[in-house]
Amino acid sequence: MPKGVQCHVGVSAVALDRLGAALGHLLKQGQPIKGLASVLHPVVNDAEGIVLDDHTSICVAVTAADVDAGVAAVRAAVDGGLRAQAVMPLDICDDPHEVALHAANLGDAGAEAILLTVSAGVNREDLRELVDTTCEVDLVGVPMRSRLGLRITPTGGDAALELAQHAHSELSLLHFYGCIAGREAPRPSDLLAALGMRKSDFNFGSLVLAEHVPDAA
Repeated sequence: MPKGVQCHVGVSAVALDRLGAALGHLLKQGQPIKGLASVLHPVVNDAEGIVLDDHTSICVAVTAADVDAGVAAVRAAVDGGLRAQAVMPLDICDDPHEVALHAANLGDAGAEAILLTVSAGVNREDLRELVDTTCEVDLVGVPMRSRLGLRITPTGGDAALELAQHAHSELSLLHFYGCIAGREAPRPSDLLAALGMRKSDFNFGSLVLAEHVPDAA
């Protein structure tokens, strides 16, 4: 059962020739550095993309075109001994009942974290309805509220960080997506600080070095 903030770091904005450098800062002996729950790499859309090699976890990017393929990918990853995190895209995260159904299937397949993509400008009452409806789903083992989280797309200013604070303190969500480049979500160092984590609670130095990789020459 997860306790406290769970920060999942996306590296899809890092150039391929710089990805190794970023991962070198984020992973130590194959494990995420202190303060991170997971590094969302590699990313797959379906079971065919899964390679069982030296990875311990995998990120499944669910697509609106084939949600079932994403569920199958989570199940295949878990059956192969991997930890699986699932990210649902913005275009299927607006209808609470549809989201609840998809999240239930991903949770039943074994996803440890189910991250819903929302805009930083989302209406907070709409977000509450989305979260509460989804968390009514019964799952075996870890309950939905302990798996559900957000990827908040930035809209400028501190809106995304403020929404993350609200989701954590008012909606009791634990899982949040941090983007190394700050393009798909807030940077993890900013996100962790906004969620009340002190620098001593996470490996701030390595995290900041990783955040500088996407823009390196």
